[in-house]
Amino acid sequence: MPDTSRRLPTERSLTALLAGLVALTPLSTDTLLPGLPRMAQAFGADVSRAQLIISGFLLGFAVAQLAYGPLSDRFGRRPVLLGGVGIYCVASLASAAAPSIAWLIGARLLQGIGACAGAVVVRASVRDVHAGVRAARTLSFINSGMALAPILAPFIGIGMLAWFDWRGIFAALAGISAVLLVASWGMLAETNIHLDADAIRAGRLAGNYLVVLRHRAFMGYMLTLACATGGLFAFHSGAPFVLTGLFGLAPYQFGVAFALVMVGHILGSMLSGRLAVRLGIDRVLLLGLACSLLGGASMVALAWRGPMHVAAVVGPMAVVMFGNGMVIPTSAAGAILPFPRMAGAASALLGFLQMTVGSLGGIAMGRLHDGRPLPMAALVGGFGAAALAAFWLVIWRGGARHRPVGQED
Repeated sequence: MPDTSRRLPTERSLTALLAGLVALTPLSTDTLLPGLPRMAQAFGADVSRAQLIISGFLLGFAVAQLAYGPLSDRFGRRPVLLGGVGIYCVASLASAAAPSIAWLIGARLLQGIGACAGAVVVRASVRDVHAGVRAARTLSFINSGMALAPILAPFIGIGMLAWFDWRGIFAALAGISAVLLVASWGMLAETNIHLDADAIRAGRLAGNYLVVLRHRAFMGYMLTLACATGGLFAFHSGAPFVLTGLFGLAPYQFGVAFALVMVGHILGSMLSGRLAVRLGIDRVLLLGLACSLLGGASMVALAWRGPMHVAAVVGPMAVVMFGNGMVIPTSAAGAILPFPRMAGAASALLGFLQMTVGSLGGIAMGRLHDGRPLPMAALVGGFGAAALAAFWLVIWRGGARHRPVGQED
C-alpha cells in the first residue's frame, strides 16, 4: 500500500520541489556548456568526441526511463524518485573524478540514468492527481519554474571555472542533487494509489507499451515534443562552439547570451499555463509551434544571408524558445492524459522516445559543425518544421485527441 500517513506539502512548495527535480536535466547539460571547450582541450578531444559528454547523458536519460516508469507503477513514485536522485549524486562525484574522457562519458551515462527519474516521476505524479487542462497548467508552471535552471546554469558553470576548473561543475551538481534528495525525502508523499503488482512483469510491460504506442494521440503529441527537443539539443550542442569559437564570446558573455535565450522559454511557459485554461491544449500548442517555426526560419535566413553577429543567433533562438515554452508542457500533457491507470509507463515511453529522437539533433550538430552558424540554424529550423508537421497531420487535421484509453474513435 502507498504511504498515506505522510502529509502532502502545500501546492506552491510541491511545485517548487518538482520543478527543482525536473531542473536536474537542464542543469546537467547547461552548466557544462561554458566549460565544454575546456573539457575537450583537457582530454585532447575534437568537437565530435566532446559532444559525447552531452550525448552520453542523454542516452542514459532516454533508456532508463523505460525502467523507471513501470517501477513507479509497481512500487510507487516516491521510492523510485529517491533512488534515481541518489544515483545522480554518486554519478556527479564520479564525473568530477574522471581521469579520462571515456570515464567521463561513462559517468555521464550513469548521471543521465539518475536524472531521468525526476522527469518520469514528476509527469506521472501530476497525472496521478490532475487531469485535463489542470494537468497541462500544472506542468506549465513546473516548466516555467524549471526554466530558471538554464538561465542560472551557465553562470554556475562559469563560477566553477573561475574558482576551480571544470571538475568543480560536477562537484556543484553533486551538492545540488544532495539538497534535492533531502528535500524529497522530507516533503514528497506517495501519489500512486493504484499500485500495479504486474507492472514490471514482462508480458504486462510489453502489453502496456503496445497500448500506448497504438494510441494515435500519444504518437502525435510525442512526435511533436521529440522534434521540438531535437532543435533544442542542436542549439545546446552547437552554441558553445559557435558563440565562443566564431563570435569570440568570453564565458560570462556566453552566459548572458544563453540567459537571454532562456528568458523566452520562461515567458512561453508562463503564458502557456494561463492560456491552456482559456484555449485548451491544442490551440496553445499550435501557437507555440508557429512561434518556434518563425524563430527557426529567421535564424536560417540570417545565417544564410544576414550579418555574422551574435544577435543573429540569440534573437531568433529566443523566439524559438518562447514557442518551446508552450510546446513542451502542453505536448507532454496531451501525450499522457489518456492513460490514468498507466501514467508511469506512458511517461517513461514518452521520455524515451522524446530523448531518443531529440538527441539526433545533438548528434547531427556534432557531425555537421563547420565553425559557421548555418548548420545549427538549419537543424533548429528543420526540427521546428517537423514538429509543426507532426502536430498538424496527426492531431489537428488527423483528428487525434487526448481521450482516455477505451474512448478513441
